Amino acid sequence: MKKSILLSTLALLSCAPAWAQTTSNVTLYGRVDLGLARNIGDDTLKLQEGSGNRLGVRGSEDLGGGLKAIFNIEHRFTADDGVANKTFWQGRSVVGMQGGFGTVTLGRDYTPARNVANALDPWGGDTVAKHESNLLGDSSKLAPTRKANAITYASPDFSGFKAQAQIALDEDEATDTKTTYGLSLGYVGGPLSVSYGFDKFAKKNATWHVVGGSWDLGMAKLLGGFGTGKDAKGDKRRAWIVGAAAPLASGELRLAYSKLETKDPDQDLSSKFGIGYHYPLSKRTTVYVDVANDSEAKEDKTGVDFGIKHNF
Repeated sequence: MKKSILLSTLALLSCAPAWAQTTSNVTLYGRVDLGLARNIGDDTLKLQEGSGNRLGVRGSEDLGGGLKAIFNIEHRFTADDGVANKTFWQGRSVVGMQGGFGTVTLGRDYTPARNVANALDPWGGDTVAKHESNLLGDSSKLAPTRKANAITYASPDFSGFKAQAQIALDEDEATDTKTTYGLSLGYVGGPLSVSYGFDKFAKKNATWHVVGGSWDLGMAKLLGGFGTGKDAKGDKRRAWIVGAAAPLASGELRLAYSKLETKDPDQDLSSKFGIGYHYPLSKRTTVYVDVANDSEAKEDKTGVDFGIKHNF
C-alpha cells in the first residue's frame, strides 16, 4: 500500500512541471556586471559593479477573460565578493493583476518619480557617470528609488498617454512616519517623449517634482529635465540635466551635465559632467567605459570605470 502511494506521488510530481508550463509563464533572468573603477571622491581603484548585479524570477498566469496574475522577485548582490544586499529582494518583490484596466501590484516597487528621472539619465542610473541621483535631489537623502509596503497602479496606454500612482503604507506605530504617495504622467508620440513625476516621502514633509522629456533625431537622442522640492529640513532644492545619446561605430556615445543646488540657502551641491561609450559585443553582453567629473566634490573630482555587463 505504501509503495503504491509512493509511486503515485512520484508520478504526480513528474507531471507537475509540464502542467505548470501549460498554465503559467515563468522566466529566470539576471545580470552580472563588473569592472575596474575609481569613484568620484575616492582615489582607490576598485573592482565593482557598474549597474546592479541581480538574479530574478518573473512570471504570469492567464486567468482568462484578458486577466493575468503576475509576480516579480529580484535579488541584488555584489558579484566581486558574492555578498547579498541587506534587503535580499532589493530590486522588486511584487505580486499583482493585469488586464484591460492596467496593472496593480502589491509589494516593494520603484517609485513613479524614479521612473521619470531614470528615463532622463542617459546612463539610467548606472556607472560612475550616472545623473539620476542629482535629478532626484540626491536620492540617498530625498526621493527614494523604491518603496516597501506599496500599492502601485500603472494605466494602459491611451494613444501614447500613460499614468502611474503609488501609495506606500506606514506599518510602524512607533514612528511618526505617515503613508506616502507618488504619481507620474507621461506621453510618447513618435520621436517625442515627455513626463512628470511627483513623490511625497517619509521624511517629514519632504516632496519632490521632476519633469522632462526627450527628442529622438535619429542621429542623436536629446534629453533634458528639471527637479525641485523640499528636504526633511524644509530647505528648497532644485536640479536640472541636459544630455544626449548617439549611435557611434555600432555602439552608443553618451554625455550629460547635471546640477543640484539648494535655494535657501543658495549652495551648489553637485555640478557633474559625464561622457561614456557603451559597445554591445552581442545582444546580451556589453563593454563600457565612462568618465565623470563633479566640480563640487571636495577631493578626487574625477571618476572613471571600464567594465563588462552580461544579461541572461
